[in-house]
Amino acid sequence: MNLLDLFRMFKKSRSSKPSVETVDSKTIKPTPLEASNREKLKRLYKNKGFKTIPQLPSEQEAERIVVTYRNFPASLVPKEYMDPIELDGNSLLRGDIVALWWTTSRKNISNPPQYFLYEYGVDYYGSLSKLKSLGLLTSDDKLTESGETVVQKSKKIIWQHKAAKTIKSDGTVKYSSSRGVSGKLLVVNKAKYPKTPRKDYLESYFVKSNQRIQYLWESKQYELCEKEALEQVDLGNKFPAVYSILAMLYRKQKRYQDELDILKKGVEAQISIQNPGVAIRDFRKRIIRVEELINK
Repeated sequence: MNLLDLFRMFKKSRSSKPSVETVDSKTIKPTPLEASNREKLKRLYKNKGFKTIPQLPSEQEAERIVVTYRNFPASLVPKEYMDPIELDGNSLLRGDIVALWWTTSRKNISNPPQYFLYEYGVDYYGSLSKLKSLGLLTSDDKLTESGETVVQKSKKIIWQHKAAKTIKSDGTVKYSSSRGVSGKLLVVNKAKYPKTPRKDYLESYFVKSNQRIQYLWESKQYELCEKEALEQVDLGNKFPAVYSILAMLYRKQKRYQDELDILKKGVEAQISIQNPGVAIRDFRKRIIRVEELINK
């Protein structure tokens, strides 16, 4: 048999119909492949009425979201974040606007935050390309005149981005901040612990307390900030903000062991409530860094 005959035989075997295995004269039909977790997540967004489907994460991350979204609505991109916003003839997603502001408000943009994907449902670099094609961003990532106008008209969106967020089971987002839209620091009084420790009462109390701690941190009342933040930890406040502010405070004061301890508690708190967000990853990154500082 020469090489040409061998090739013809291979081609014939490729083009012939595959044989079907039979058992007791019954044909065994192939089992349909189960949909991937990314496909399941895409279908979930469609069923919830999303007109624009968010950028999908990896298969592993999609599985985590599909498994946890019922208990943690915040693991899904809020539907309103995928509604186009018309600004000066440009149709932008909220994530595009945040990307425009974030890119042009700092020197180092080499490590864009994960919230672009997980919170806003956009690919950061895809947003940059879009912003450049619309003439809002220069090739070297500077604001154009049109881009400056968009940022100025988006102050509320940027304020909401910086604010603490509570995402309800229906996907709506509630914002709270120690600063107004203008950036002015607002005085936030200490919240009263609810007489009835119902879950919804406690959540509202913790949200208000987080706003209070943020205010104390930004107004540089560090001693009171630490005292009330530790009280919140003892009361069961497991929102990441409490642990983040304490970690920043301890880093500022070079209390590295205290920072390490609170970050470990923060990780444990997020695991205990099965928080699918990026807080655990952020805390673990900080843990690596503070351990390096301790071991210097």
